[in-house]
Amino acid sequence: MRTMADVTTITTKTAIMNAAEDAVRKRGYNGFSLDEVAGEVGIQKSSIYYHFSSKSELITALLRRFSDQIFSFLDDAAATEKRAGDRLMKYLLETRSLIDEGESICLSVALNIDQQSLQAKIVDDLLLFHQVNIDWLARTFELGLQDGSIRDIGDPVEEANACLALVDGAQLMARAHQNAELYDQATCLLRSRIIASAAKDVTH
Repeated sequence: MRTMADVTTITTKTAIMNAAEDAVRKRGYNGFSLDEVAGEVGIQKSSIYYHFSSKSELITALLRRFSDQIFSFLDDAAATEKRAGDRLMKYLLETRSLIDEGESICLSVALNIDQQSLQAKIVDDLLLFHQVNIDWLARTFELGLQDGSIRDIGDPVEEANACLALVDGAQLMARAHQNAELYDQATCLLRSRIIASAAKDVTH
């Protein structure tokens, strides 16, 4: 049975991770500090070290939590959306939700910007995250070749790489200008390839 101290510890650890993730997504790995996180949570900086031995350990935990969330989303989308076009639209909607009206970007994109400052194990986790997304997108485009729900598909792997590059770039552009509509504009042509019955307004 959990004690009150256990609950407080869990709550504080989660609060630290949430504050750190928000900071990284807005300003990048090199743009935030543990002092900033402590101030946001309302604790002493030393309290962070009770849960995480270093900034890198905190980032490792953040990326693994984020990866678990996205991998779960990908599995759910593949299980619930039978048509490739619907899966791709769901992916575009999910990635758009991560930009917070242009103030933030996906955690993996934010970390990749400062990749040279990251420990090797974090870079490895980023590469794994990237590959899982590419593999999922490639399977989605492969399905699109079969069910016809996405127009003008070329090589599925090339399509997957182009799609991820487009989505990541669209997020960066939206954050740079603090304007989420730029994401919609950047992904408009890709969305137009999804047949009408699968397409949904990305702004809703």
